Amino acid sequence: MSKRHRSDDDGGELESSRPHSRRRRRRRRRHLYSVLDDWSKGYSVYEVDVDGFDGDPDADLDDEAVRLPEPPVFRLETADYGRFGIFVAVGSRIFATHYSEDTNARAPVLMFDTVTGGLAVGPGIPAELCNQPMIFPAGDKVYDMGRSKIKMDARGESRKYLEELAADGESGWAWSSSVDDRAPPPFDIARARCHAAHPDGRTVFFSAHGEGTYSFDAGTRGWTRHGEWILPFDGQAYYDGELDAWVGLSSGHSGRRGRVCSCDVVDPRGGERPPPAWKLAVRSHPAWRARSRFLSVALARMGGGEFCVVEWRSRRGVSEEELHERCLLYATTFRLRYDRDGSLEATDRRARAFTARKKSDEFEWCAFGI
Repeated sequence: MSKRHRSDDDGGELESSRPHSRRRRRRRRRHLYSVLDDWSKGYSVYEVDVDGFDGDPDADLDDEAVRLPEPPVFRLETADYGRFGIFVAVGSRIFATHYSEDTNARAPVLMFDTVTGGLAVGPGIPAELCNQPMIFPAGDKVYDMGRSKIKMDARGESRKYLEELAADGESGWAWSSSVDDRAPPPFDIARARCHAAHPDGRTVFFSAHGEGTYSFDAGTRGWTRHGEWILPFDGQAYYDGELDAWVGLSSGHSGRRGRVCSCDVVDPRGGERPPPAWKLAVRSHPAWRARSRFLSVALARMGGGEFCVVEWRSRRGVSEEELHERCLLYATTFRLRYDRDGSLEATDRRARAFTARKKSDEFEWCAFGI
């Protein structure tokens, strides 16, 4: 039997009613959280109970679409023109911030706890990274990577940084520099296409278009190059302990782009190696999907081996002028397994459609499983 890593979403609460009673593990119920720019002053976060999904994922559910649950669990008002929201999720928290393309003002990071409903104000984004920051989650930390408009390296080029936002004991959350002049990110940050956290809890892999794949070790603060190849994902990929593989949305040509795929986990030890094997999932998306109505897609990990693919699509008969005001979110939950032939198959599929709208082409809506 192959050795399996413990999935990073396998955690639960350990509780004991008596000192000598048997401890048991209980998994907290997860929900789908969707972040939309659906009002004139900012962004809304909606909570959806996926256990209530009962629709046929291969059927046309337009006429059965329902409104997203009201009211939103959280709203972020950002009235300043030119500022764009960034949202990521770690644990039970949704981290929200915004940046300005015209200034280097330090934007605060807000942390909304979906369990307690509490809102905390974290430290501002480091000044050197306020120019179009690339913010992403990995493990139990949030990272910010980018180029500085303030500081230059020895060659006179804008300096590259990777900063880490993590809990800092009694002082709350704080940014800490994860690189120095000896070890900046070794690739063009603008070319970064995807990232995936290794199940060892300390290593994050990055793939950059045309430059290859690298890993960052948060313990040693060092980078390792693994080859000219790139991981098959677009955006964030998640580790699935049942498959012992990364799972994400596929990049590449239009025939496979946006489809769910799995990829063997890369060993962070050592240097360059051949590219890992990967597979496209069968039946992860509605089979009847009309490409002309498909606009974008997101993947959320729901925990316990369950995922949810969320599609943003236009409604039938809606004109281009009404496209943003009358859209649909198609959410499909599923589990992944390998069949007898070794093919990756989506099973236990359930779906529901929601009416939605958006105000801007510049904001990338997102979905999280928390």
